[in-house]
Amino acid sequence: MNTYTNPVWDADFPDPHVLAWKGRFYAYATETFARGRGFQVMESSDLVHWTHKGICFTPPWSQEHLWAPEVIAHKNALWMTYSALNPQTKKHDIGIAVASKPTGPFVHKAILVSGENNKVGVIDTTVHLEKDGSAWLLYSEEEPRRIVMCKLASDWLSTVGEPIEIVRPTEPWERGVNEAPTVLVRGGKYHLLYSAGWFESSKREASYCIAHAVSEKLAGPYKKTGAILASLPGRVWGPGHQCVVTVGKNKDDWLLYHGWSDTNEPRYGSNPRGRTLRLERLSWQGGIPQAIAPTTTPQPAPGI
Repeated sequence: MNTYTNPVWDADFPDPHVLAWKGRFYAYATETFARGRGFQVMESSDLVHWTHKGICFTPPWSQEHLWAPEVIAHKNALWMTYSALNPQTKKHDIGIAVASKPTGPFVHKAILVSGENNKVGVIDTTVHLEKDGSAWLLYSEEEPRRIVMCKLASDWLSTVGEPIEIVRPTEPWERGVNEAPTVLVRGGKYHLLYSAGWFESSKREASYCIAHAVSEKLAGPYKKTGAILASLPGRVWGPGHQCVVTVGKNKDDWLLYHGWSDTNEPRYGSNPRGRTLRLERLSWQGGIPQAIAPTTTPQPAPGI
């Protein structure tokens, strides 16, 4: 039996998103200064062994806070949504770029959402495609925090209508943060995975986690069921900003996320590795994703 051990990439690779493309997997992440200015991309054949392919895109309109890229295939092209700091407003905006191959180079197309009406801006995008062909952009407004959605225009270069609220922080353990949405449709229901808590802190105050909510409709209302992946003291801290990849004959779901090791404190300037890439099998029971613990020992590898 093939096994793997976390982390599957033992270097800073925050806010990961994985694209399955023509029999290969491509992981994208927030910039890390050790790799140069821009969004990171890696390639794998099995979700376990990764080769770093460098920087795939640097926005021409921003040089700061290049965060949380996601890539989706649409109309024979690859579209990247991301957030970055607007140098004029000093707030985060959401942009979109396009490429013909997963490793880029991506070309900037438009600013989809301006953060000018929020105290800090807008971040953490994902695109969800409905059965009727409509495309929806989900993202996080920063202050006050909430996850919202807007319909994408037919050319994907703008949004249509006002934002619709999906969830906002309501639970003490969320520490006022709801961000990093992922939408899965299972059994006719919409399952929202999102991150809550503080992405960096001391171990004593570590709260970042992956949580779940469920709804009959994309627009909600959503019922929160709690955290499904949280810190494991002494091993992994602050697991979060997830994506899900479905693979194999059995259509198994695999959760990829970032987390801090137990070295020093789970924050930049203390932990030397940063937020590393990790992988867990995601199982379901009664139509609900089951709570799991971050692993650091050998596990059965994905059957690809």
